[in-house]
Amino acid sequence: MDRLKELNLLFLEDNEEFAKNTSEFLNIYFKKVLHTKSIKSAHRIMDEYKIDIIISDVRVDDGNGLDFIQELRDNDNTTPVVILSSYKNEDLLLQAIPLHILSYELKPLSYDKLINLLKKISTVFEPKKIINISKTTTYNYKTKEILHKNKAIALTKTEINFIEFLLKDISKVVTPQMIQVNVWENKIMSDSAIKNLILRLRKKINNEFILSVQGLGYRLG
Repeated sequence: MDRLKELNLLFLEDNEEFAKNTSEFLNIYFKKVLHTKSIKSAHRIMDEYKIDIIISDVRVDDGNGLDFIQELRDNDNTTPVVILSSYKNEDLLLQAIPLHILSYELKPLSYDKLINLLKKISTVFEPKKIINISKTTTYNYKTKEILHKNKAIALTKTEINFIEFLLKDISKVVTPQMIQVNVWENKIMSDSAIKNLILRLRKKINNEFILSVQGLGYRLG
């Protein structure tokens, strides 16, 4: 489960005692655990940090955790989500199914249940091997290289972060704000820095590798 140490987890839970104990446990395994009791605060956290995994209770301070996940799924189908509930409620389970959740867990969570959950989360983030971007271009997750027309192209750390973010959903358009949060995390970068990143990648690979979508942002070509 070493891969978890590279991930940020958003933990949406309004039971303070359960949240405190569970957060302490999760902090052993994850890079950062960001706990909040409200949906409003969860949105703020997601604007400031790159969130890799979400664990959310069904009932929180200002609403329904499933409604929060539904809002997320309107724009993001890839971030893994675990739902927590104190009750085995069939209606809630049926509401959760279309949200493509990773797991639906009943509280309280024993040590064994938490370990099994972490193992399940870890499998989602197991390194992929090679992804086809186009007929002439692939990305190797192991070597962190682009192979374009059989030529290996070395990448900087920022370029790797950017490409792997785009590869979460190849057809998705990403805005400069999304790039800011997911590539540089909480570091503030200028618009020109983002444009320079795009230009470097186009120069290294080709002009069609990353396309500009007027008024919105960028996507893989």
